[in-house]
Amino acid sequence: MKVNLRSIAAMVMAAIMALPAWAGDVVVIVNKGNSNAVDKAFIVKVYTGEAKAWADGGPVFAVDQGEGNPVRADFYGNILGKSVANMKALWAQNIFAGKALPPKIVDQDAEVKKVVGANKNAIGYISASSVDDTVKVIVK
Repeated sequence: MKVNLRSIAAMVMAAIMALPAWAGDVVVIVNKGNSNAVDKAFIVKVYTGEAKAWADGGPVFAVDQGEGNPVRADFYGNILGKSVANMKALWAQNIFAGKALPPKIVDQDAEVKKVVGANKNAIGYISASSVDDTVKVIVK
């Protein structure tokens, strides 16, 4: 069997070119009644345990997706700038040091929307394709 290097190179390049389209598929959401200003720096602080309250003083209730969920890996890499392994290690340190408790973990986008929609202080992330009028998108 003869291997065609040009075909393999073309397939690899096509896969690499497709990555940016997939990478921006995660959006950060809050409850529709949440009027706090939120930027990427604040989101990073929430998901690393540094920020525990909104600007209005309400407690932040962060929602995370389960291990192995590709939306989680996308959020960690593209929004937080960290790998899943980095985040796991960070939360192990936070818990051990008594600094913070990790976000509530749910299984999928529908559950994140349900939790965020029911709690004014909640923040979460979902696939852009799962957005509906039950939540407010703050970061795309």
